Amino acid sequence: MLAHLTGFVIAFLGWIPPLAIYFARRERSPFVRHHAAEAANFQITMLIPYVFAGVVFFGLGIFFPSLSWIGYLLIALVWIACIVLGVLGASGANKGIWYRYPVSIRLLK
Repeated sequence: MLAHLTGFVIAFLGWIPPLAIYFARRERSPFVRHHAAEAANFQITMLIPYVFAGVVFFGLGIFFPSLSWIGYLLIALVWIACIVLGVLGASGANKGIWYRYPVSIRLLK
């Protein structure tokens, strides 16, 4: 559960805690390994929209300052998606379900 919930708390660096849990506990439990890998994969995948939203935010802030709110809105939407999907993953882990994120690049298995 902790691997899913720490991802959105740290936002852009949310992939670090699940990855640490993955490497620390991967040999002890296949269930923990699965959930830590899923959370890390999802948070690494979410770096793509975070970077895009950050580029939009700074690009619009430099060239069109009055439109920089669009980038801020994109960052907020990505963060909200991380919260919602992270809570669903944590809830699945708490119930003993082998949860998989719907949008994730599978880097760790």
